[in-house]
Amino acid sequence: MPPHSVVAGYDGSAAAWAAARYAAAEADTLRLVHAPLDRAAYAALGQLGLADDAQTAARRLVDAARAALLHEHPGLEVRAVVADRAPAAALVRATRSADLLVLGRYGGRTAAHVLAYAGCPVVVAGVAPDATGPVVLGLDDAVPHAPALWFAFDAAGRRGAALRICHVLPPDGAAGPDARRRLSEALAAWRPAFAEVPVAVDVLAGLDPAARLLDAAAGASLVVVGNRHREPGAVAAAVVANATCPVALVRDAPRRARLPVPSPSIRGM
Repeated sequence: MPPHSVVAGYDGSAAAWAAARYAAAEADTLRLVHAPLDRAAYAALGQLGLADDAQTAARRLVDAARAALLHEHPGLEVRAVVADRAPAAALVRATRSADLLVLGRYGGRTAAHVLAYAGCPVVVAGVAPDATGPVVLGLDDAVPHAPALWFAFDAAGRRGAALRICHVLPPDGAAGPDARRRLSEALAAWRPAFAEVPVAVDVLAGLDPAARLLDAAAGASLVVVGNRHREPGAVAAAVVANATCPVALVRDAPRRARLPVPSPSIRGM
């Protein structure tokens, strides 16, 4: 399996530390990217001595995080980077050479900008995942979004987990059999490339796709949703805000991906 290059944004907060730990567990190589804060912020984080400037405190903060991650993951290649630009710009730039970006679940303008312009899939991590749970992929069409499907299969394979694919239909369920057949046909080309990954397909009925997907994701290690546009759709945004496990938003496949089928044109969630 090709090396997995992961970037994590780190500002010293509890949310960012959760993201950094998640990123370290996923990565073969990891970059911690920190955009400098003001002196008051470093003082609040306990990283500012009387004679220190903000740059010194920034380096101390990110180096301490790097050391803690190396203690948990001996042998992991970790770089600690103090950026020379604003957080959103620094993180978007870092995604140009990464397979994955991990952010803490704290929202705000920085996260919104990064989600819109990141050059790789983004995982929003809030709590420690259930490492034994399945990967859940939410679809809004019976023809899967190829980058999201590749990402979900790859994530399940890396974890040794099952993949559960969920497609939500209106409550009457009249289109259920046809949707399941189309989805099974679309998956046929993918199974040889990921033969080691157990797959379950669920066609669910419900007026609220986000609520049904959140129910399906209970106990999951990761939820994956496709996102073809700059801003996450309503379902994706609701899942990011409310899921109890990390959520991956996938617009484009990572550079290392080898898609077994061309990416179909469908709408993102």
